[in-house]
Amino acid sequence: MLPMSTFTLFFLVLYAFFSLVTSAPAPLQRDVFVPPVLYPGKGTVWRHGERHNVTWDISNAPAHITNNLGVIVLCREHELLDYEHPLAQDFDILLGRYEIVVPKVPKGSNYRILVFGDSGNTGEAFTITK
Repeated sequence: MLPMSTFTLFFLVLYAFFSLVTSAPAPLQRDVFVPPVLYPGKGTVWRHGERHNVTWDISNAPAHITNNLGVIVLCREHELLDYEHPLAQDFDILLGRYEIVVPKVPKGSNYRILVFGDSGNTGEAFTITK
């Protein structure tokens, strides 16, 4: 059996530890950011090999974003996205723009840009010519 003073000391240390643990700050709340694509937009025409700044609106970005690394993907207007060949990746989503090189694409399709970090948003349909 422990002497009273040792027991009291043990109890006080244990109490201090639990006080520290329970008074620790709460985990940081992070939010999903879905940036609206501003450019390219309806009526835009890009040519293969040109450089363009894809832009998106960061004015309503939350203070703490779940994933701040962005990816830009080109997709056909009514088809699945090509995640395996992004136009850009691993950039800060809060930049609001990123320069890409227009890829060579099949003729006769409309395209959209998808910008996402932890959630994505597609822009309006536009055209890519050769």
